[in-house]
Amino acid sequence: MYRKLISSLSLFCSLFLYGCMKSDLPENSDKSEVSAPTLRENRQQLRAPLEIDPAILTSRSFGEAPMLAELVARGELPPVSERLPENPLVIVPIEEIGIYGGTIRRALIDDTVQETEITKTLNENLMGYERPVAKSIQLNLAESYQFLDEGKTAVFRIRKGIRWSDGMPFTVDDILFWYYDMVFDKNAMTEPFPPSEWLADGKPINLEKIDDHTLKITSPKPLGRVLNSLCHDDLAQPKHVWAKYHPRYNAQATYDDFKKRTSVTVGKLVMEPGIPRLSAWVPVEWIRGQKVVYKRNPYYWKIDSAGNQLPYADRLLFSIIPESQMILLKFTNGEIDLFGENFEAEMVPAAKAEEKRGLLQLRQAGPVRGPTLYLNWDAPSPALQKAFREKNVRIALSHAIKREEIGRIAYNSLLVPSGYSFGPGSPYYSAEAAQKYSSYDPQKSRELLEASGYIDSDNDGIREFKDGSPFEVIIDVINTSGLLDVCELIADYWNAIGIRVHLNPGKEEIIFPRRLNGEFDIFATFQRGAADPLDAPHHWVIWSSNQPFWHRNASRESPKWLKDATEQMKRAFFSVDPKALREAMVQVRDLQSGNIPAIVIGSVYKYWGANTRLGNVPVVCSVENNFRGWPRPIFHEQIFIKHAPIRF
Repeated sequence: MYRKLISSLSLFCSLFLYGCMKSDLPENSDKSEVSAPTLRENRQQLRAPLEIDPAILTSRSFGEAPMLAELVARGELPPVSERLPENPLVIVPIEEIGIYGGTIRRALIDDTVQETEITKTLNENLMGYERPVAKSIQLNLAESYQFLDEGKTAVFRIRKGIRWSDGMPFTVDDILFWYYDMVFDKNAMTEPFPPSEWLADGKPINLEKIDDHTLKITSPKPLGRVLNSLCHDDLAQPKHVWAKYHPRYNAQATYDDFKKRTSVTVGKLVMEPGIPRLSAWVPVEWIRGQKVVYKRNPYYWKIDSAGNQLPYADRLLFSIIPESQMILLKFTNGEIDLFGENFEAEMVPAAKAEEKRGLLQLRQAGPVRGPTLYLNWDAPSPALQKAFREKNVRIALSHAIKREEIGRIAYNSLLVPSGYSFGPGSPYYSAEAAQKYSSYDPQKSRELLEASGYIDSDNDGIREFKDGSPFEVIIDVINTSGLLDVCELIADYWNAIGIRVHLNPGKEEIIFPRRLNGEFDIFATFQRGAADPLDAPHHWVIWSSNQPFWHRNASRESPKWLKDATEQMKRAFFSVDPKALREAMVQVRDLQSGNIPAIVIGSVYKYWGANTRLGNVPVVCSVENNFRGWPRPIFHEQIFIKHAPIRF
């Protein structure tokens, strides 16, 4: 059996709870306006100015990278004062003002499957979660916003003078093109469903252009989550590039061609050279299966607190390395600068040994969303489908799992055992709710299964469904996710209580479509929306047809508790009243924890590391996927290369 026993490390694991997001709306939200302060980040012996000298902004005497200054000198690029917006976003570096030059080196397991890691690194939206720790929501492309009509209307003012990386102006038209001509055009959309956060009562929220730099958003319900939605992936696409390929603007164009050009699933929007971006770097080379190379965006619209245009690094390089162990080797050899997304618990001892040599530094965060088994309430087998819908069966499956042992073996003692509930990073977290049904009690599991009519009538060690067939399940697991060892242990635990388990490990491109099509019995993954369920309501409740993915027929066959949880989630989602929001989310939490629709193993402390040649690397950062995972809080644009790798 593929399993590695790892000796436990004696580690001091400090529990870092992410602070609650500041309320989406100011206390006096009606007709109130929020203006842009200087962003202030987590302090690590800060040696940079806390605020920019106003004279720099008045005189527009900005610094720029030598490689761009050369282009300006040759007349190939406008001066930096003309490339930056009227009101550039000022970033106070985490430690110090950086120096220009060099390449930040990262690695991906696969370029087409892990393109989201690039997206989270580079995405820019109107708003953004505070970095490196997601304590609040802050202004980004937007320089101010205000709420009207008791929160049903929001008006955002975009920084005037922001340009795409090709020098063309960025305007509200680019947002509306993305929204109406891509996301909500059924013929053009490349995803199976539109994003749920932009729906109200099943219909798209209205986006409207007031002028080139003013966006108005209106909804029949209060826009309680609009600021969170505006912290996620890119909200705009360059209309001046894509309109000619869209049938709405070009009668000769076809939707098939448009979708091929803009397909998210093959990474074209984020990796294809030649597509203008608003990010710190833009793609210049993509050799599939080998590497993706990004070069600095000459029109990037952020500056440091000394007036220097960001980013500091000239390039961002993603090498494609199919095995996480090989990524670890290259990281410890100094060939990769940042390693986090595929950093598995079993790698900690080896990385710590290398840390002593001075080439790298490790960071710990969390605990964050942990391993979860999503039971398919609409499984292909009617007998299994019926079993999964019985609460006592789900409780029995949970009590049969020896979570502490999984923590020692698969997570190097970095797992905090728990049941299905909101995660420790949630402002609505409850330790009592999280521990429900999580104790190891296989005898109780057997008793619950017996009482539910699942017995072993032929004494072969395997129970039978009520139709007489063997009680057996298939666990789908992506074999690069670090979950295979966990599933092997769970197979042993469930076999011990009379349930036969088959493992189906495979690559993401094979396993994930089974999940999308509802063809799975159990899907092993990491818990969705643990820190902020409102950021992923479709994983928790009946947000639209075919959702949640673990109960695609819920809109027709839902149990009462799930309907109640759905109503409370919707109440919370649209609420602008903090008290009502909390009340609703506590009810959602208790309904979910008490009815255990899926099996959570626990939350996991996360390790990541950085080469010591990098400056301005945060010591503490948010790594929850709800806050854009590990890559975004690392704050790449203010990281700089301070020296060549040194090994002691």
